[in-house]
Amino acid sequence: MGKSILIISGKGGVGKSTLAAALAVTAAKKGRRTALLDADIGLRSLDMMLGLQDQVLFDLADCVGHRCSLKQALVPHPVYQDLRLVVGGQMARPKDFKPQDLKKLVRTLSASHDTLIIDGPAGLGRGVKNFAGLADDYVIVATPDPVSLRAAEKAAQVLMKSQCHPQLIINRVQRHLVEAGEVPAPQMLALGLDLPLLGVIEDDPWVYSGMLQGKTAAEQEVGGLPRIFEDILLRLEGVQLPVKDLEKETRLRRFLRKVSQRL
Repeated sequence: MGKSILIISGKGGVGKSTLAAALAVTAAKKGRRTALLDADIGLRSLDMMLGLQDQVLFDLADCVGHRCSLKQALVPHPVYQDLRLVVGGQMARPKDFKPQDLKKLVRTLSASHDTLIIDGPAGLGRGVKNFAGLADDYVIVATPDPVSLRAAEKAAQVLMKSQCHPQLIINRVQRHLVEAGEVPAPQMLALGLDLPLLGVIEDDPWVYSGMLQGKTAAEQEVGGLPRIFEDILLRLEGVQLPVKDLEKETRLRRFLRKVSQRL
């Protein structure tokens, strides 16, 4: 039985799906049989992030509604042979899915893969509650701003009511703001939320340009993001690997940041 990981966020726009896609690619690059389940019902996006939008014939709603088999709903990645995607139902609604059907789906995918990454919904509605208790590990993605952090706290409370113990990824951290004292360090933010810190992703302009080319953040050739995703995956697999403090911004990184701001 493989490991299943649910990734959610208290609010939209924090990069949850971007991170889910990057972690799935990271796992596949390391030779793990990986399934990526787009469970953000009604807002499917992972097929476009992975460049698979033209290969989709069936979605999650078709699978649960018995209009296709699970094998037919799994879309293979053309580059990473160990990666499969099940896209979300674009016209479906969270209430269309019964918890027992989702539980069976998660168990089946976990049994046939080493790693199952579930890109859960944003917000605190029924979609999150449908998947609470179905995965092995739970990850909440937040950005270092008060609105996102408050939403992350609420999302953690929803999961904890189902006896789930989430971890936290702080995304889009701007190192120069942390150095200036305008934004608390990620370790302090996690401590304030009373959540284990799983990883820190710095704000990187190359992520967006890579996405326009159909590449995930894990395939970025500039910077150290691929290694960061590898470390996050290792922590999820139980390796005791501390999250390093942000180092002082180098002159090169400061120059690149200023150039990207002018573009």
